[in-house]
Amino acid sequence: MKYRDKILFGLPVMAAIVVVAFAALLYWQTSRFESAYINDATNNIALQGRLVSSIIAPMLNAGKIDAAIEFCNNFDRNALRLSLIDASGKVAADSAENPAFLDNHLHRTEIEAAFSGIPTSIIRYSESLNQWMLYHAIQLKTTHGNYVLRAAVSTDHASRVITLAKWNMLLALLLGGVSVLALALYIISRVRRPLLALQNAAADIANGKLDAHIIIPPGGMVRDLAIDISAMTEQLQTHLTRAKAERNEKNAILNTMSEAVLLFAASGDVIRYNRAAAALFCLPEHDARFNLARCGIPELLPAAHKTLQQGASFENEFILNRDGATLTLFIKGCILEESETATKRLLLTITDLTNLSRLESFRSDFVANVSHEIKTPLTCIIAAVEALLEEPSSSSEQTVKLLKILKNQCQRLNNLVEDILSLAALERQQLDPQRNFATVELDTMLINAVNLCLEKAKKTGIELAVIENQPASCSGDGQIMEQALLNLINNALKYSRSSKIEVSLSKQDNRAIIEVRDYGIGIAPEHQSRIFERFYRVHRERSRELGGTGLGLAIVKHIAQLHGGTAELANTPGGGCSFRIILPQSMSQP
Repeated sequence: MKYRDKILFGLPVMAAIVVVAFAALLYWQTSRFESAYINDATNNIALQGRLVSSIIAPMLNAGKIDAAIEFCNNFDRNALRLSLIDASGKVAADSAENPAFLDNHLHRTEIEAAFSGIPTSIIRYSESLNQWMLYHAIQLKTTHGNYVLRAAVSTDHASRVITLAKWNMLLALLLGGVSVLALALYIISRVRRPLLALQNAAADIANGKLDAHIIIPPGGMVRDLAIDISAMTEQLQTHLTRAKAERNEKNAILNTMSEAVLLFAASGDVIRYNRAAAALFCLPEHDARFNLARCGIPELLPAAHKTLQQGASFENEFILNRDGATLTLFIKGCILEESETATKRLLLTITDLTNLSRLESFRSDFVANVSHEIKTPLTCIIAAVEALLEEPSSSSEQTVKLLKILKNQCQRLNNLVEDILSLAALERQQLDPQRNFATVELDTMLINAVNLCLEKAKKTGIELAVIENQPASCSGDGQIMEQALLNLINNALKYSRSSKIEVSLSKQDNRAIIEVRDYGIGIAPEHQSRIFERFYRVHRERSRELGGTGLGLAIVKHIAQLHGGTAELANTPGGGCSFRIILPQSMSQP
């Protein structure tokens, strides 16, 4: 308990102790009075019993039984109740009641003790008189038999006095308790509770809870203190609200920046960082323990140390290897110094150039690949045209051959342009959030695609079969979905060298799986991870001979992604390979 509470509750506790002490003293005095009264009454009744026995005993010895009975029956009942009980327990005489109406007394405690030769006194409730009595029994040994003379006096008056005293004591104790309770309640409600509420409010304010409610009591010395603290809290809340708004504005600016921003102490421990920095270094968005030495960029540490020591800013490109990926980062570093404490802090601003580098590399590769793909047919076309110009009188057979070359190479260029345009259209559709999709019945689409390729399969001597075609549907564009399946079947017909190609449509875990499987030469493992890249070919020369553009599987991948699915390749047991398009089914599809 706090010292304040000890003082506040000291007075009611002392009052309670005084009340309890007086009640205990009164109870002790009452008990002493009761004990003294009983002792005096016991001694008096024993003396009176002996006096009466000195009168009755000679009568009984002389055989004057009737005289003894008459003496007992006529004895003053207000002074003393006398009872004469024979050896059988029968009441022979009684000064208060008719002996004929009384029960056998042989087994009464005082009677049994008296017949045993022990004079006995006892307090017991008398059912015949309906009151508490003090009994004293003594044995009378006579020549005409043994008798017990029992004397009794009422204790009701003394009991009532003692009981009244005890009730008064209880009432005094109750009144004292009520007074102490009233005093304690007054202290709690008017003093302690306002002080405690004010203390809790002050603690909440100290912990930053400026909206804590301050209870102002209606009166008393605590009221002025509560009013002053409430006014102070309002002013503090105004200042902190303004500071919090400025801080939130700065945080919003930092977190919306695409550049990562980190502030480090001189020890290298991070003090503050924005959301982009948390994503770059895989940190939680608040209160991360992070040191510059664990950033994963060893080349950055000397530059940062030099900046902290000399104060010179730096900016450079650095490489970060993370989870098997290589990131190109452009990092600027400068010093922030607090004027009051002269504490130096390092501020790093990091721009991720990885995507820009990747896009630049992709653009360069794409231009190079397209240039290379166009250069070969253009060279053939130019050579054929030059041959026709140099030898205008060449034979018709030679002319036809050159014209066929022109036609094939022009068709190759046309296919290349169409595939490039298809890829561009797919990329535009992927960026468009509002896609005009409808429900596509995949089982019907599969049959149409297979039927379109049957003639070509017969010409090449390859068996094209549908081994499974479960009813399934998805949301999408049926025309480009059919184009993806045609690309897979045509690739198998051209390059697999298989005698049999199997097409199937199955369902698994609410997904539709379109599979084109062949039993040909397969694809080596080192080529499988890149097989869906643009212009990537396993056998470049053979692909060109057969008129391939190197974009067919890339188109398949983009079509699958456009429909929320994936395209994958797996080698099959026994040779060959299996291309799969995995698509999410429509919600209405069972």
